[in-house]
Amino acid sequence: MSISPLRRAYLRPLLIILLVLVCLGMARLQLWRAETRGARFEREQAALVSTPIALSAQQRQRDELIDRAATARGQWLPEKTIFLDNKIYRSRPGYQVLTPLQLSGSKVVVLVNRGWIAAPRLRSDIPLVSSAKGEIEVAGVTRSFELKTFELQKTVPQGAIWQHVREADYRQLSGLDALPIVLLQTGEDGDGLIRDWGTPDNPATRHYGYVAMWLVFALMATGYGVLAWRKK
Repeated sequence: MSISPLRRAYLRPLLIILLVLVCLGMARLQLWRAETRGARFEREQAALVSTPIALSAQQRQRDELIDRAATARGQWLPEKTIFLDNKIYRSRPGYQVLTPLQLSGSKVVVLVNRGWIAAPRLRSDIPLVSSAKGEIEVAGVTRSFELKTFELQKTVPQGAIWQHVREADYRQLSGLDALPIVLLQTGEDGDGLIRDWGTPDNPATRHYGYVAMWLVFALMATGYGVLAWRKK
């Protein structure tokens, strides 16, 4: 069934107005994300340069611990080391090495991401990592366990090589009482691992770019509508 010229004359501007409104709505959404995520990023960066907190067995509130400069004192449990797979550093395949540190005076541990190590030539080989003995102090920044991961099918970690490190999986499979955060180790301690965590970018910048993109789309739709109206 064909659309009459009169209905077409009304339908086209309505569709163009709807398209412009959708574009403006998406621009507003991205602006809101830029403001909220940018504010969170600034709070995180301020926390990182503040006085480090000393991690202890009594600290269980994740929201109070996350994204903070921190120190932890205890002993490595090297036999519990796991290797986070598929980590590329300067085009070289490798792993991130995660070892639990048993906090002094307790059985509670904090899982420490100690840095990157190159993968051996044979996939079946496990990298050799040296760990200091006795009580040590580790400094770093706190991060969350993996919360959302895209998988076609959820896999259960087997052995020392893990694809993802989720808090529930780690507690169950390791049998350890772990704090609800991961400590990214900074500084050097002679283990040969590479701790290049990079400088995080403010996510607000990306969202402001999306704002500009949607505004351009709105202007293009408006321009098309004006040209179509003039041709009548």
